[in-house]
Amino acid sequence: MEDLIIPVMFMFIIGGVAGYLTGSLAKRVTGMALTIAVFAFVIIGLAYTGNLALDFDALTTNISNVAGIIAPLGLAALVSSVPFVASFVTGLFLGYRRY
Repeated sequence: MEDLIIPVMFMFIIGGVAGYLTGSLAKRVTGMALTIAVFAFVIIGLAYTGNLALDFDALTTNISNVAGIIAPLGLAALVSSVPFVASFVTGLFLGYRRY
């Protein structure tokens, strides 16, 4: 049991710090939401009119390849990452509220 304390504490610390930084970054990015929305609208408009060539088949293939790699991990990966996810979500809320 003592062998598990250090890795679990490490996951708590890394998850909390990563969540805090992600929360503060999300708070700052929401301030730029209009700029991001306009940029996305321009990109979608260019792709729709044909001025920007996007290969949607390649995008779909890449996404399905990643899903095929992640799917077999299943429940074992989910259970092993519970401490990280719990501390990440806590840090995310704290980081978002802070600024």
